[in-house]
Amino acid sequence: MVNHTSPGSGLKSTHDIFFPLKLFGVAVVYALLAGLALTLTGFSTDGVIGVFWPASGWALAILLIGGRRYAWGLFAGALLPNLIAGVPLPAAVLSGAGGTAGALMGHWLLTRDRKFHKDLLYMGDFGRLIWKAAIPASACSAFLGVNAMTAFGVLALADNDRNLLHWLIGDALGILVITPLILIWRQPPEQLKDMKRWPEAALGFGLTLLIGQMIFLGWFPDLLPTLPRKGYWLLAPIFWAAYRLGPHGAIFLLCALSTQTLLSVQKNVGFFAGPEIDDRMIDGSLFIALAAPVMMFMALYINDLKRAKTDLRIAATAFECQEGMIVTDADMRILRTNQSFTRIMGYTDEEVVGKTTTFMRSDRHPTEFYENAWATGRREGSWQSEVWHRRKNGEVFQQWLTCTAVKDEDGAITNFVVTHMDITAQKQREAQRLADEAVHRDALVREVHHRIKNNLQGISGMLRQFAQEHPETADIINQAITQVRSVAVLHGLQGRTSMDTVRLCELTSAIASDVQSVWQTPIAVDIPSIWTPGIIAEKEAVPIALVLNELLVNAVKHGGKAQGHVSVTLRKGQHEESIQVSIRNSGRLRANTDRPTAHHAGLQLVGSLMPHEGASLIREQHENEVLTRLELEPPVVHLESRSLYESA
Repeated sequence: MVNHTSPGSGLKSTHDIFFPLKLFGVAVVYALLAGLALTLTGFSTDGVIGVFWPASGWALAILLIGGRRYAWGLFAGALLPNLIAGVPLPAAVLSGAGGTAGALMGHWLLTRDRKFHKDLLYMGDFGRLIWKAAIPASACSAFLGVNAMTAFGVLALADNDRNLLHWLIGDALGILVITPLILIWRQPPEQLKDMKRWPEAALGFGLTLLIGQMIFLGWFPDLLPTLPRKGYWLLAPIFWAAYRLGPHGAIFLLCALSTQTLLSVQKNVGFFAGPEIDDRMIDGSLFIALAAPVMMFMALYINDLKRAKTDLRIAATAFECQEGMIVTDADMRILRTNQSFTRIMGYTDEEVVGKTTTFMRSDRHPTEFYENAWATGRREGSWQSEVWHRRKNGEVFQQWLTCTAVKDEDGAITNFVVTHMDITAQKQREAQRLADEAVHRDALVREVHHRIKNNLQGISGMLRQFAQEHPETADIINQAITQVRSVAVLHGLQGRTSMDTVRLCELTSAIASDVQSVWQTPIAVDIPSIWTPGIIAEKEAVPIALVLNELLVNAVKHGGKAQGHVSVTLRKGQHEESIQVSIRNSGRLRANTDRPTAHHAGLQLVGSLMPHEGASLIREQHENEVLTRLELEPPVVHLESRSLYESA
């Protein structure tokens, strides 16, 4: 497993085998830049302190890119030039440590700021580079380095203030020029990806450098003897670089102008010519210190404007999307709508700007619904739900509404963006899908019921054949046959319609017909011509079918078969929603005194199958007849609506 560490952690990756080589390269580059600053007259006054120190910019850039682990390479690079220049070892060590400490301070201050982008994308990034790196890092390095040199006699104590100022300026200029150059040019400029821009860039840079040579190095004095060579000549090319080539062009041009400035100071010609080298270096350094933020702020500001223009173009394109969109102020007054809003709602932008969204409300939601929606949007920043709205033509339809709050930098709500989508077609498709699924389900359920019914009828046929072959078991087998056939009857009814529309009257008639066929005993079924059927609850269908079967078989076996008289009557029950099933058969209720231990399996089965609520059973003796009344009411049955019954 590869072990990775973050660039700023200061820990070396265990698999970075090239790290020692990178560390050596960092030290070499630092030493070369430091040596260059100490050897060139325009960069240093005494060969010890550089008023332009590019090595400080290199150090901060390396730490920002690679992390604190490169600090040892920077220290080695800072130590070497001092030793070559003859600085005593203690002073060289303390001076190198001061430069490294300054770079580490700048790195720490910048990386702990979450708003800082090391690619320098925004004006604020360059401002943070100035206030959190250039100034404190340079001050730290100057304080430690100058005091170390002074303490060991390398620098005169009398020149301490001058040395501190030169060191501070040198390190700050290095950070302002070299650090942005490295950070920005890590990524190639977008502008130069277009080959057609190359001639323009070459011509622009060439003219700018030519103007710089004329101003700073005094070129063509005979051709332009009376023309004043002023710095404002560079305003036009600087603006061109910032506008056309962005931060990449601006920082490149800044480096070129800084080089020309330092050469002017060194050679004592052109714009910065003067009798005193110290004055020339201070003037040149201040010029670079002012030019750097002006050029970079201008380039980054123009870049921000271009980015904002692109964002606005993208936002405008996204605004004209398929979804209706409304932009309101913090008080929910409409500022703007898109074309999709007009297409969906029927209102034009001119008709609704300045109004609140109350004109879209329908009467499907109470006022509290909308108040809670806006309150949620303010509290949580967003709200979404299905909403019934009213079009301009009065049509009420369903929408999917999303409300999103727009906040400023302080977290205060400035606007709301409301998007809404007409979901009428989506709802219709969903309803059609559910209807199709219901049709397929019903067809599948009916097929299953038909197969169960056929299998049960096959079983009853096998039982009948067994009873014929073994007459002594006929009564018991016939009773089992009727139980099986009653369940088969139920599945037959369910297969014909659906699970939730088994009518009590149809089930009673079908079971009576089957019992009559098996026991060869007529059973008369009486159902009024004007009748509101009762629908049996799905979970009670099988128990009620078995109860009816047992009661009819019991009536046949105990008097009906001998006397040839069994009848079933369906009538309204004692309550409005109840139905009474009355079964009459000749005979008498048995007192069971002759067989007190007899086991009445049929009636026990009825007792176990009776629903706990919504059903009652009474058996009475009426002269020479036995009357059994089964009364059913909700939740076992519920009356079917008249319109549904008539359509069926």
